[in-house]
Amino acid sequence: MSLTAAGRVVRLEDIADRPLLADLAGAADVTQRYDALRSRWGPVAPVDLEPGVPAWLALGYDEVVAVLRHDVVFSRDSRDWRYESGRLVGRRSPSRAVLEQRDAAHDRDGEDHRRLRGPLADVLDGVDERRVARTVEVACTSVLDRLVARGEADLVADYAMDVPVRVLADLLGMTLADARRMGVLTVDLRSGTEVSRPAATEMEDLLAGFVAARRAEPGDDLTSALLAHPGHENDLEVMGAVGLLFRTALDSEVSWIANALERLLADPGFTARVDGGRISLDDALDEVARDTPPLPHLLPRYARADTELGGQPIAAGDAVVPAVAAANADRAVQSDDPWEQVGSQFHLTWGVGAHACPAHRTAPLITRTVVGHFVGRGGAELTVAPAQVEPVRSAWARYPRELPVRFA
Repeated sequence: MSLTAAGRVVRLEDIADRPLLADLAGAADVTQRYDALRSRWGPVAPVDLEPGVPAWLALGYDEVVAVLRHDVVFSRDSRDWRYESGRLVGRRSPSRAVLEQRDAAHDRDGEDHRRLRGPLADVLDGVDERRVARTVEVACTSVLDRLVARGEADLVADYAMDVPVRVLADLLGMTLADARRMGVLTVDLRSGTEVSRPAATEMEDLLAGFVAARRAEPGDDLTSALLAHPGHENDLEVMGAVGLLFRTALDSEVSWIANALERLLADPGFTARVDGGRISLDDALDEVARDTPPLPHLLPRYARADTELGGQPIAAGDAVVPAVAAANADRAVQSDDPWEQVGSQFHLTWGVGAHACPAHRTAPLITRTVVGHFVGRGGAELTVAPAQVEPVRSAWARYPRELPVRFA
């Protein structure tokens, strides 16, 4: 629902000219698009998840925090979405493929969420960071040696995607072939196109076979640790945990790494600050994560009852998408002095509340190592103008589709 100028309440579905969420995420000047929505609607605006499937987009910092923290009001369980409970989206809907409820911590609230998040937190806390660092370093060296010898590369597919896939294969105990296939399926699932549903189905089949194989022959990997954890009631929940780990880690790492590489290649001022030591690599990566969040829109929350957010009446069952990219750019929390933001932790890139990212140590370690190896190697330049670099088509991730480079 929403209020018209005359004060009349209308349904979300009756609001005309709802922009498509993927168009916002892929806009050349996404901040300008968010500002235009704020000017018209305030901190909460109507959008479409796919044509004809509406949702609210929380744009303001305070509104995004409220949605992420208050899981009593805003549920993560898509069974609370009236488009799911009322069967208003088709079985092959791209949005439904992304949003359907799975046996994973990110799709539950309350006690169920705490029970399913416990094993994830435990196994991630037990990760050997020295082993991860060695794995990443070996992968970076091997991949970069090959690319430099070839003389040219697409740094997104050949580096920002390839290295995290190799690392995830090692951490989870997957074959490299299965991990690469999971990578393709993750991109297809998030695309919001006709390939999303087939990708979701194939991914479930792959995970079922993989988890069954690790159950039969456990090893020294996170999947085996999840299988042995007493917090899981069945292998479906282990499948949910492994799928959640892989998709979230891949989305975040590929986007963060690729966005950082784009800044280094296309923004001489940013590169000079890093090379000149005026900003550390960690602070540079934090700036990239703040300015271009890997996941600009987090998966929706669903209103459990009629409520209000940012002056907009929200009906029970409405989907509300937290736009962390818009919240990070909210002038209410932005400083006019960029140096005041160095090291600032105000941004919402990794979420807040019960569903905040649990890989708060491992993810930065991987990204820092991958980007650091590229910076240390040097000698690469874009073979296209920076303005020709386009983002991938997705409502849920933002990073360059390609970064074609030539090595000196």
